[in-house]
Amino acid sequence: MSTKKVEFISSRENECIKRVKKLHDKKYREEFRSFIIEGLKLVKEAIDYQIECINLVIFSQQAKDRYQEFYWECKRLLEDGKIKRVIEVPDKLFEYITTTSTPQGILAECNFVDKDINFIKNLKRVVVADKLQDPGNLGTLIRCADAFGFDAVVTTKGTVDTYNPKTIRATMGSLFHLQIMREAEEGKLIKILKDNSFAVYVATPYGDIEISKVVPDKKFCVVIGNESEGVSDSFAKVAARKIKIPMAGKAESLNAAVAASIVLYELRKR
Repeated sequence: MSTKKVEFISSRENECIKRVKKLHDKKYREEFRSFIIEGLKLVKEAIDYQIECINLVIFSQQAKDRYQEFYWECKRLLEDGKIKRVIEVPDKLFEYITTTSTPQGILAECNFVDKDINFIKNLKRVVVADKLQDPGNLGTLIRCADAFGFDAVVTTKGTVDTYNPKTIRATMGSLFHLQIMREAEEGKLIKILKDNSFAVYVATPYGDIEISKVVPDKKFCVVIGNESEGVSDSFAKVAARKIKIPMAGKAESLNAAVAASIVLYELRKR
C-alpha cells in the first residue's frame, strides 16, 4: 500500500500551483499534454472512467468540509496508489487557480485523453467536428455523441480546442466516456475513412435526403460543419449522403449543436 499523504499547499509560488495556473493557456496545455477539469461531477467522472489519466486532485478547505465523503474517497485512492497526488489549499488560493466564477472548490489535472487517428479503424460510428468554433457547441456535440451511443468524436484542424475549459464543462463528463481524436488533417482523415469502408454523411441545410429517411451503413461517420461556413468542400465531395433536417418554420438553419443532436439521435434509432 502507498504511504502517500494529502499535501497542504498555501503559496502561489509553489511549482504545482504555477503549473495549474499555466494550464489555463492552450500553449501550456499542449506543452504539458495535460488539462484542468473542475467541479464535483467532472472529477468524479474522471475517477470512475479514466482514473489513470489523473495527475492530481485539489480541494479548497471549504470543499474538503462540504464534500467530506468524496474527499475521503480520494484520500483512500491516494493511499491505494490509484491517484498520484491529492492537495488541499486555502480558499483564496483556490480562487486564484480556478477557471470558473463560482467554483465548487474541486479540480483535477488530467493527462490528454485523445487517441491517434488510426484508432478509427476499429470503430463503427464516428462523429467529425469540422472546424467548429464555439467551445460550447463542441462540448455539447461530444455529450450528444456519448448519449446516442457513438464510438468517437474527431476534430479537424481549425476546430476549437477540445480541452478549452468551456468545452470541458459542456461535455458534462462525456469526454471520459468515448474516444477523442483531435486536430485531424482532412486529407488523412478522409483516406482512413475510405480505406476502412466508412460511409461519410454530411449534415447540411441543403442536403438531398431528410434525416428520417436515412438507412445507416454498417460503418459511417457524420460530419458537423462550421457554424457559419458549414461542412468543408473536401468532406462534401466524398459524402455518401447529404443529410438535411426538415424545418416547417422560417429559420434558415439550426445551431450546430442542436442540429447535431437531432441527426445523431435519428441515426441512433436505426
